[in-house]
Amino acid sequence: MTIRHATADDRDAIARICLLTGAAGSDATGVYGDDAALADVYALPYLDGPGGFALVWDEGAGAVGYCLGTSDTDAFQEWFSATWWPSVADSHPLRTEADETLLRAATDAERMTTPLTEDYPAHLHIDLLPQAQGRGAGRQLIEAAVELLRDRGSAGVHLGVDPANEGALAFYPRVGFSAVPDAPGVMFARAIPASAG
Repeated sequence: MTIRHATADDRDAIARICLLTGAAGSDATGVYGDDAALADVYALPYLDGPGGFALVWDEGAGAVGYCLGTSDTDAFQEWFSATWWPSVADSHPLRTEADETLLRAATDAERMTTPLTEDYPAHLHIDLLPQAQGRGAGRQLIEAAVELLRDRGSAGVHLGVDPANEGALAFYPRVGFSAVPDAPGVMFARAIPASAG
């Protein structure tokens, strides 16, 4: 088992993990009219966007989990809206009611912009396939991501959680995140103190 930086060869595995965990931690296959849309909104942009990072959990046969994010949420949102989404939007036509919600999120130029970015400029997503869960992979990925963000000088990181994802709601407080009161939706944040010395 190892944590490593994702490469171009991991794109398909990252998209697959996103799909298989995309319904509040469960399989989202068939939820949307196009199974590829979810990864184009919530996973693959982090391989290309400003401040982006992608760490994968590899048990020897390829990625079975990831922690993706950016150290600069505001710059990433601007790039996502101006460059990324226009480059992929035509491949994701509106077909289902679920598509409408997903595609509305993708076209919202302020989706990632929150007052939290002042103190917690980074954000992340973490997803693990069932075979990687319950064995410390999530905690290790979070700590690796926090260390990467510390090295980049980030003061803090935040994330949003689907309120139906009970596992995630229980997980984040165990790895140093605190719930953000009065946030839009369910949000957690974690300060990243500078390295001593």
